[in-house]
Amino acid sequence: MSVDDGLFAEAGHFLAERRSFGLVWIDEALTVRKRFGALVDFVTLDRPLSASVIALVGAEDDIVALRDTDGGSLTIPNVIMNIDTGGAPRLSIDVHWVQAQRSYLLHVRNVVDHSAIESELSTQMRRRAIAEAEVLEKTAEVQRANQELALANRDLEEFAYVISHDLKAPLRALRYDCGDADRDLAAGNIEAVQSRLAAVRGHEKRMRAMLDGLFDYARIGRKDDALEIVDTRALVESMAASVGPPASMTIEISGDWPRMTTLAAPLDLVLRNLVDNAIKHHDRESGRIALVARDDGDALTVAVTDDGPGIPSEWHAAVFLPFRKAGDDQRDDGSSGIGLALVRRTLDRIGGGVELHSNPPHRRGTTFVVRWPRWIAA
Repeated sequence: MSVDDGLFAEAGHFLAERRSFGLVWIDEALTVRKRFGALVDFVTLDRPLSASVIALVGAEDDIVALRDTDGGSLTIPNVIMNIDTGGAPRLSIDVHWVQAQRSYLLHVRNVVDHSAIESELSTQMRRRAIAEAEVLEKTAEVQRANQELALANRDLEEFAYVISHDLKAPLRALRYDCGDADRDLAAGNIEAVQSRLAAVRGHEKRMRAMLDGLFDYARIGRKDDALEIVDTRALVESMAASVGPPASMTIEISGDWPRMTTLAAPLDLVLRNLVDNAIKHHDRESGRIALVARDDGDALTVAVTDDGPGIPSEWHAAVFLPFRKAGDDQRDDGSSGIGLALVRRTLDRIGGGVELHSNPPHRRGTTFVVRWPRWIAA
């Protein structure tokens, strides 16, 4: 016997002792001659097979017919055996004709053992699938956290810039005006003092608007906006009516405005700020603003176009920063100077985007193209 043969024999004995399988040899007269394995101890030697295995009663002709087949077999599945050795095992019996030995071989398998193995394997596979799903979920959470951290870091940089530069200017003006007011008061120039105090009130109003704008900017992405079915045409028409444009300023709405499940308030905020920006920075008494929508399937694309002075190319990036105004347009129009920053931040938070198209040296007007995604994660 070779080493491999010895290993196979050892494995066979190991499994047979644990009642996983058993073998029974039967002669041509269907009398039991040999058996192997504890699982078939209930089979009586030198007795007809049907005396020990009631399930085979009536199958004698089918068993005998195996001698006329080439490698054929007969399977009796899921046989419950009530035996004296304890319990009622569920067995599967395969009957083979072995021509070389002129005998039948019964291969008896413990179905319960196989079911237990399959059940354990299925359980382990489910556990592994659950573990893999948890790993994927944790990975997604880490990715989301990294994205939020990147946005937070960018916000901190922008806030630091705003605090160090933009908010210092009105504070410096306040300090100068207060100093001048002290000197005018000491000199008894009441009219000049009143003028300085009026300037101080103007600086205070400006700073309050800036701080309110910063508060709104910081809140974007932290509100619990609920997804809802939105009639986008009704939304934009309501917005256009409420911004209060001058009588000489027309707002035209056209294109394909679908009903969609989205965030109504942020969409209103984006379009309202773009229209408001076009109205405030127009340089003529009369003007036109056009909102044209296109349903691109995975996104709603809205072009907001005005016929104002336009935005120089060198200011295309800066206008989306807090408190930035294009070129020489630094007049005090009562705005917080944060409208376009709110637009960009809102779109960043939902996975959308905005593009700016304007070329004043060649033609008037500015177009903002908004890409509003159809599907937004709740």
